[in-house]
Amino acid sequence: MDSLLAAQAERNAKTAGYAPEVVVGDAALGWPPGAPYDRIVATFSVDRLPPAWLQQITSGGRIVTPWTSTWCCYGTLALAVEPDGVARGSFHAFASFMPMRRPDETPPTPRLAQGDAFPSQTGTTPVSPWQVAGGDLDAEFHIGLAVPGAVYAWDTSGVHAPTRLNITDTTSSSWATVDYDGQQAHTYALTQAGPRRLWDEITTAYTEWEGLGRPGIDLYQLEVSPLGRHRITVHTATGGHTVREDRTEAGPR
Repeated sequence: MDSLLAAQAERNAKTAGYAPEVVVGDAALGWPPGAPYDRIVATFSVDRLPPAWLQQITSGGRIVTPWTSTWCCYGTLALAVEPDGVARGSFHAFASFMPMRRPDETPPTPRLAQGDAFPSQTGTTPVSPWQVAGGDLDAEFHIGLAVPGAVYAWDTSGVHAPTRLNITDTTSSSWATVDYDGQQAHTYALTQAGPRRLWDEITTAYTEWEGLGRPGIDLYQLEVSPLGRHRITVHTATGGHTVREDRTEAGPR
C-alpha cells in the first residue's frame, strides 16, 4: 500500500534486469486484471485466506503466505489448489511478517470489562504463564488457533506482582491476569472476568496440545473450501484432530 516503497522496489527490479508489473493496492483483493495466477506469494501474515486469492488462482496453483494469530505470529502456509477448487496444504516453521492490514481497517484493541456484569473469578492455577507464552512457538501456535482473539502482554513493572501475564480479548470485554509472586513456581494467582473465561480456554488448549504429544507446526494442515470455509487439523500418531473449523461458509467479499 506504500507508493514510495513500491516505486523503490520497481527501480531495484529494473536495476537487476527485471521489469515486473507493479501495482499499488489492497493485496487482499488480489489483482483481477492479471488473473488467473499460477502462484500467489505474500510477504505479510494472514490469519485466514482472502477469498480473492482463491478466486484468482488456477487449478493446481500454489499459494504461499506467512501465518499469524492474535496470540502468535509464526509459520508459513503453503497450499495447492485442487481441481475441485479446494485449497489444501501444510504449515511450516519460521517466517514472521507484519499482519495484513486493510486500507479501511482499524487494528483490533482489547476492551476492558465495565461494571460488574461479568464478576471476576479469582483463584490459583498450576499452569505456568511461561508454558503458554514463554517462547515455545509450537505451543503458542496451537493456542493461537484454538483460542482466537486472545492477546497477551507481560508486565514486569512490579506494580501488581513481580511478573504478571495480562491476557485480553479483541472480540469481547474478557480479560485474565496470572501472577508469579517471585517466590514459588507451583501455583500462580489467577483472576479472570468477562463473557469468556480466557485462562480456562488457554489452559484447555495447552493441555490439548500436550495430550497430542506436543506436535510441531509441520503436523498441522489447512483446508479451505471454494467459499472460504477454513478447517485446520493436526495429524499425530493417534490420527487427525480438528483444531479449528468455521461453522459457516463465507462467500466472496
